[in-house]
Amino acid sequence: MNLSIKNSDTEFSLDGYISTDNDQVTAAIFTTFVPGANGDVCLGAYYGYAGGGDNDGGFFSIDIENSIHNHINFDELDEMCESNYFHHSILEGLMKKLWYFVDEDDEIMTLTDHGLCLENIDGVWISDNFDGDFLAEISDLWSISLRFSF
Repeated sequence: MNLSIKNSDTEFSLDGYISTDNDQVTAAIFTTFVPGANGDVCLGAYYGYAGGGDNDGGFFSIDIENSIHNHINFDELDEMCESNYFHHSILEGLMKKLWYFVDEDDEIMTLTDHGLCLENIDGVWISDNFDGDFLAEISDLWSISLRFSF
């Protein structure tokens, strides 16, 4: 499946991960790589079960060249609109793509019709180039849990 978002006149390919348990989504992540003046930056959006009956989400950026990992909450994303509109709009696009495949009603996350079309193995869908190891350091800042082994 070819995943992408368009920002201005540039199309960015996406990678994604969605895990489910008993027909409920437990975690969803979408990422893309954006070229920068000092090297590529990985931008991502995530949402998932955070424990205690609550779901939570946010955004992140990883400066690959300098190995700088930043967690970005929803308030910080709003502030980013003025300081870095380009990254802000890509992060918004990633979250919109996440909600294209996932829906939430009364704190219960389920797959949309588009999400149901994703081929999953034992409740986990991972796009061809998604690198879970790449997210190890930044995922320590999240309250959602991920599972990659079956």
